[in-house]
Amino acid sequence: MNVNFGAARARVKSLAAAVALVVVAAVALAPAAAPASERRSPRSLTAAVSAAIYDRAGVTAAAAAAEGRDARVRVDRRSGDRTWAFGVAVLTAPHVEGAYPDGWLFVARRDGRSWDVGLEGSATFRSLAAMAPRTVVLAHERAGFTRAGVKPQVIASGNTRLRLPYALDQTWAMPGGPHGWAGSDTPYSSIDLAGGDQIVRAAGSGSAYLMCRGWIRIAHSTGYTTDYYHLWDNISPASGSAISEGAYVGYTGTDITCGGAASARHVHFSLLADGARTSLYQKSFGKWVFWPTTPYNGYATHGSTVRYPGGGLYNYGRLGANQGIVDSNGGTSINKRSGPGTGYPVVGSVADGATITISCWRNGTSHAGRYGTTSVWDKLTDGTWVSDAFVYTGTYTIGPQC
Repeated sequence: MNVNFGAARARVKSLAAAVALVVVAAVALAPAAAPASERRSPRSLTAAVSAAIYDRAGVTAAAAAAEGRDARVRVDRRSGDRTWAFGVAVLTAPHVEGAYPDGWLFVARRDGRSWDVGLEGSATFRSLAAMAPRTVVLAHERAGFTRAGVKPQVIASGNTRLRLPYALDQTWAMPGGPHGWAGSDTPYSSIDLAGGDQIVRAAGSGSAYLMCRGWIRIAHSTGYTTDYYHLWDNISPASGSAISEGAYVGYTGTDITCGGAASARHVHFSLLADGARTSLYQKSFGKWVFWPTTPYNGYATHGSTVRYPGGGLYNYGRLGANQGIVDSNGGTSINKRSGPGTGYPVVGSVADGATITISCWRNGTSHAGRYGTTSVWDKLTDGTWVSDAFVYTGTYTIGPQC
């Protein structure tokens, strides 16, 4: 079952019909010299956030209305003096293939008659989140909201430290391989998943947000964020409430409340960093590594095992920060040696696809594997050594040098 949502949505830029097509949710833009998310706006809160939405999306209110899109603003928290606000900002999409909604968290501050608005991922968002009262930006959110980007040790690695968004030891189909959030757009940040018990679960622990009916966002402590769309009977969490890895999120479905299309039930699963979609290239989920090629194609590998669209992905769980996946690059196992090089005796073997735990590394003899040529050797916790050329860790080295 292959779900294909076609080409990315078109962006209509005409300003000619602005007066005729402005609707209640569409607000006239201020001068284009500075994005609304980075400047003071003399509007009501809803109007100011709406303007920021259109600026971030690169469309005018009139053009968005002509496409059947509108800005939706939900305020989840306010300060007692009503000068601070936090919530969700969404730009809906038409109900057609190749169209998907955009959405961000926002922080806003009123100064006199004006509002400063910061959308997720912007410098203004980080700045306002750092200053906001604790009733507006919660204590457990502040570190993630004020950090520019994913934690360096995580972003430098393809290992997301996340599982696949369903129960461990289940195998689900990947009807749509790596593709853009809206289909053929880039980066290829998303995959479609369906099957098993159809229960969608959190890929990792974090803070949960309801973006729209059928659409849940989870901000993880690593700095990555995951989106889950098309859900049925999804949770409606209190904004920013804690969610545990593996917790129920919803059922796979075909919900398109905020736009787009879905011809068969599935979860549209996407990865973001710092408020923007990020490529799945060599990223791992559930100990599968993803290789985008063209939209809805590409494949995933677990060691030397390859799965193409329509194939099943067994959920092995998340890959730990000091772990690797043995990838013999076509073989059935790799040798373990007593030292960092082929000049040392073979003292055992480890199967292709096995998970290993690494204590430190050292340079030794050079070898070539799926991920290139390297002289790095990994010392395992049992004291044996394997060539890093035949191990996926998502990074060049793990742990200290031995």
